[in-house]
Amino acid sequence: MSLNNSKIHFILLAAGNSTRFSPKDNKLLVKFKNKSILEYNLSKIKEQNFHKITIVVNKIKLPKNQLFNKIELIKGGKTRSLSVKNALINSRYRARYVMVHDAARPLYSNKLINKLSDKIITGKYDCVIPYSNCSDTVLQNNIDINRKNIKLIKTPQVFSKVKLTKLHLLNNNIYLSDDSQLFRASKNSFNIKYILDRYLHIKVTYKDDIESVNELLKLNSRVGIGYDIHRIEKGFKNSYINMAGIKVKSKAKVISHSDGDVILHAITDSILGALSMRDIGTYFPNNKQNLNRNSKEFLNYALSKMNKEKFKINNIDLMIVSEEPKINPYYKKMIKKLVHLLNLNQNQITIKATTNEKSGLIGKGDFIACWSNISIIEI
Repeated sequence: MSLNNSKIHFILLAAGNSTRFSPKDNKLLVKFKNKSILEYNLSKIKEQNFHKITIVVNKIKLPKNQLFNKIELIKGGKTRSLSVKNALINSRYRARYVMVHDAARPLYSNKLINKLSDKIITGKYDCVIPYSNCSDTVLQNNIDINRKNIKLIKTPQVFSKVKLTKLHLLNNNIYLSDDSQLFRASKNSFNIKYILDRYLHIKVTYKDDIESVNELLKLNSRVGIGYDIHRIEKGFKNSYINMAGIKVKSKAKVISHSDGDVILHAITDSILGALSMRDIGTYFPNNKQNLNRNSKEFLNYALSKMNKEKFKINNIDLMIVSEEPKINPYYKKMIKKLVHLLNLNQNQITIKATTNEKSGLIGKGDFIACWSNISIIEI
């Protein structure tokens, strides 16, 4: 998650009447991944480190859920643009930037949120807009339109809050489809940044949409377990141990045929396991070719196999067991390195460490071990 998110006021629009969805049911209360669409949105927003959150609502009975504790609620207007205006004018939150999102779009990616936040916080832009390319044939009056020139505009969008508020106060068109239109209408007056987003981003408008989304989310997911252990030789003054792709200072050395990185070995094994492949030793035996070999090459092999099978990592849970070295001083550096090696966000990786309470060979400081539990999902 981006640390910049905490500086941004997040407005979630949930004031629509859902008439195209159903004459009786509000689409935002329909079950989606074991939550209502509204709850799912809010949980994602909170996970992304937003603290100033406003939900714009009308005739909707909010679920009894602690998620809504300390969340600002503001009454919506008759149209989307009036709802945004109400939130901007009446919110108690003060912030330099504001992000506006339609709750009917629950499938935005965390990476997109971070990109938007990081761009607007630079102060270079007044408005940052995500869009996708059009892959369908488009007709107008039975004439083909060049789809290469078409941008499909999405939310969330992020703005200078002062400028967005001013534009809404001056605006007479209450039927705006999105807020960026106010900036785009006077593009020479504002600095606008477009961000291409290829992530699945369906807007729930009709009942068939929620059925389609739920069907799409029946993804093929797999789990894998990896384990690695190496003997340690003690008694060195200025030595190091390879862990998670970094060098950790230690008074001991790992005895290994390769570079002995137990973390990367365990992750590699867990990926191979999730893909129903053999263990790491099958593909990288103790021969001359692999003597002192960098463990990143083993990991890249497993990642290439995973990419070929059209999977991506959902999350990794690591457990390191050792007496030496101490992991905590290197925790952030390890996470940062793994984020780079695996192309993940920090919140997708957990590193835990413990000793063996002086018990067994690990407890006596003769060995170091790592377990890796991994979840991968089809893309």
